[in-house]
Formats: sequence, structure tokens, C-alpha cells
Amino acid sequence: MSRNKNRVTANVPHVQQVPEAPPGAAPSVSPFNFIVPTEVIEIPSKGEYYPEGHPLCGVDVIEIKHLTAKEEDLLTSQTLIKKGIAINKVLESIIVDKRIKVDDLLIGDKNALIVASRIYGYGSDYNVNLICPACESDFSSTINLHEFKSKEVEFGTNIEKTENNTFVITLPKSEFVLEFRLLTSEDEAAITKESKKGTTSLLKLIIVSINGQSDRFYIDRALQSLPILDASVVKKVYASVMPDVDMSCNIECPHCGTESKMEVPLTAEFFWPNL
Repeated sequence: MSRNKNRVTANVPHVQQVPEAPPGAAPSVSPFNFIVPTEVIEIPSKGEYYPEGHPLCGVDVIEIKHLTAKEEDLLTSQTLIKKGIAINKVLESIIVDKRIKVDDLLIGDKNALIVASRIYGYGSDYNVNLICPACESDFSSTINLHEFKSKEVEFGTNIEKTENNTFVITLPKSEFVLEFRLLTSEDEAAITKESKKGTTSLLKLIIVSINGQSDRFYIDRALQSLPILDASVVKKVYASVMPDVDMSCNIECPHCGTESKMEVPLTAEFFWPNL
């Protein structure tokens, strides 16, 4: 996200003309239409991983509106929270281009919008409780969300990107030639529902083909015999090529003074800070 490139629309009443007034008469206006400020957010994927015809194909930014009381009602709706769709409903509301569907967003791009909307809704200070990896003491810290940047995507020499925005690797143990794709927000919801079923839930969703075979029965059987080492490699490679927001920070423990790079958790207070 770039603060320097943000485009902010002035928060002033929008004057909308109604049908043209007779010559010499002043035009009628409505005082009840307002413009909500907007921001242009750079997305981690830079539009490189969306298919032809998708509104984000080749587009590296998404314009969003600032949060209003309407979105706060969505965030605090117990019905939406229980269904696990409160955040999605908020994003649907604030994305300016309605051709962009939240379910189709790559997870990293969705994360960028979540962080940006929090900044422009409640500010950039985020209070979190952490555990020092050195002395294991609990402590509180205030994180500046502006410090979160898009992570660097890393392509190893053994990773091939295809014209279909998929990735191909040869696994070290089984020597399977495995093709996988990046997950979307819709996939993320499916993983959450299947979270109790282990690693295979993730692999089944991301794998497009194994040894050139895209048949799901073949893939399921191959996964049953996949060595743990290979499964670990797939997850590591996936994490390295997935465009996302780097939510890690260098934080010093107030108890032992150790400075560690720690992943900042997005807790329930992310959208409900103690103001």
C-alpha cells in the first residue's frame, strides 16, 4: 500500500442536479447525497495472477471507500460474525468497482484491503498481546499498520510459472511433477470449514494436476501416498510464490530485551480497537 499514491475524495456534500430548471431559474439540488472519501490501494498480486477478462487482470490497485457507520454495523452484526462473513460483507460494501467480487480475490489481495480499511477506519495503531519467543513472557505492543508492506515473491530455480497463472514443481522425494494454483477468498472459506481434516484439505484445493493428470480421483490417490517431506515442500513453495502482505515486525521484548521478528496476529480487536 502506498500512502503517497492515495487518492482522497474531499468529504463534502455531493450536489446532484435534478431535471433542468426553466431558463433563468436556479437549479434544484439535493442536500442528502454525500461523497465518502476513497483510497487507491496497491495490491500484492499487481494483477498478474488473474485470468483474462477478470476486472483485476493487469490492474495493480483497487479503490475502496473509508469505513462508515454502515460498515461498523456489518462488523458488529452477530449474525454475520457467526456465519464468518462479516469481513466479506464489509469489503463488498467498500470496494468501489462492483465488478470485483470478494470471493474471487486472491487471499493476499484481500488481506491488503483488510489492513487498508482498518487504517482508514480506525487508524494505524494496532494494540496486540504477544509472547516473547526467547523468555516466553507476555507483553503488549502497539504496531503501526503502515509498516505492513507487500512481501517479496520468491521464485526458486525449480519453480515454473505457466501461462495459466499456475506453478509447476518437481517434488524431491516422490519425483511427482505437481501443478498448483493460488487460493482465493472463496477457497479460504472452504479451508476454514475443512480445517479439522488436516493438510490434505489445503493440498486438494491448490493442486491442479500431478504428473499431468488433472483427474481428481488420481490426485486424491496420489496425495494418499505423498511423503511428508514432499507435502512440506509444496506448502513452503506455495508460501514463497503467493503475493501477500508481510505482517511480521521486529519487536523488542520489554522483559528480556530480545528483538525478534514476529508475525502479528489479527485478533477480534483488529476491527474493534479500544478507542
